[in-house]
Amino acid sequence: MATASPTLSRLEYPQEDHDTWAALWQRQMPLAQQHACKLFLEGIDILNLDRTHLPDPLAVSDYLNTLTGWALGDAQNAYLGPTEWFEHIAERRFPVTNYIRRPHELEFTPLPDLFHEYFGHLPAFTNREFADIAQLFGPLYLSAKDERQQLGIARIWWFSTEFGLLRENGELKVLGAGLLSSPGELLHALKPETPRYEFDIERVADTASAPYGYHEHYFILNSLDHLRSIVDEYAELEGLPKPALPL
Repeated sequence: MATASPTLSRLEYPQEDHDTWAALWQRQMPLAQQHACKLFLEGIDILNLDRTHLPDPLAVSDYLNTLTGWALGDAQNAYLGPTEWFEHIAERRFPVTNYIRRPHELEFTPLPDLFHEYFGHLPAFTNREFADIAQLFGPLYLSAKDERQQLGIARIWWFSTEFGLLRENGELKVLGAGLLSSPGELLHALKPETPRYEFDIERVADTASAPYGYHEHYFILNSLDHLRSIVDEYAELEGLPKPALPL
């Protein structure tokens, strides 16, 4: 079982921040109910967050730990460096900020914030299968031999867990937390004219992310098993040890 970061702590927020949180829920939940994958929709109910007040990170961490053995860590209100990020992931610890976007940033924020993390990411981590697969990215990244491999692994994570799409019962659904938490980019990703491609490992590993704007195109997974196989296939392609699922 993971343990919460020692610097993770409760904060008092002004009412404006709670109002922003509530407004984001009101805007995004109807879109998610229409477009999100089953993994998210089941997880958001299990997580049972208060939709009007910002969450208590310690309480959420403890609850998540009972469900799938994950805990929350401190993301220091910034984009963590990839090595630090995947060190957290390897320890079944998901880094979170204590920052909520400003009221004028409801459509899109360039920085990861509380809504992105708690609404976008954490529902999936209530599912043991997804939570176990996500952890595999940690040892895979940490076993990389050079910066090219590290970048490839980070991009596979990015275009699956952050901005991935998923085929589900013949329909295209949203998996990635960056889409689920962004009203603007979710709709952009699903426009008929937005390019979407099959999840080709080598192409994804060569595709730059766009953390400060909308992406030009997106990639489609077929299932969680597909994501699991991608980790193994990348390790085999690059001569890296295949990370093992936890017992």
